[in-house]
Amino acid sequence: MEAKFEFKTQDMDTMKKTIMGTSQIRRITEKFEDDVLCLGQLKTLFGEPLYVTKDLEDQYAYCILAVTESGKEIYLHVYSGPSGPAIGGRQEKDSKEAADALAELIVQAKPSDYEYEGIYCDGPSIVKAGIRNGQPYWQEEEVDESEFSKICEETFCSAE
Repeated sequence: MEAKFEFKTQDMDTMKKTIMGTSQIRRITEKFEDDVLCLGQLKTLFGEPLYVTKDLEDQYAYCILAVTESGKEIYLHVYSGPSGPAIGGRQEKDSKEAADALAELIVQAKPSDYEYEGIYCDGPSIVKAGIRNGQPYWQEEEVDESEFSKICEETFCSAE
């Protein structure tokens, strides 16, 4: 019988302490068309992510604690990386069950509206994506090398 889980969002310090030794357990979505929905669904369930970057291949992250009915704690890393929205954690049975339950919860959630603008380095292109009035959108505009270099320098090399 599958364990039931309670999911709680965690802070950045907890993520830094629990992410070592973890790897991707599963993708959250099955189709590319659903990838844009995922951040909106996560926002509905857990609020704002721990971070959002302009790098499409490191777009956002959440640290989620899954607690079983018996009180066992399992830390999961929910993120959007090079392969899209995914859940990371330890490669063991309990973590995989928690990741499956979390993914099911996420894909069933109603997405919140949001806007995102970032860089897809393989393009190279600028991506504008999000959800407006419940409808997902994705716009990708290729940029030439000189413009791309300038954007990357401003985005990834600027001191804050």
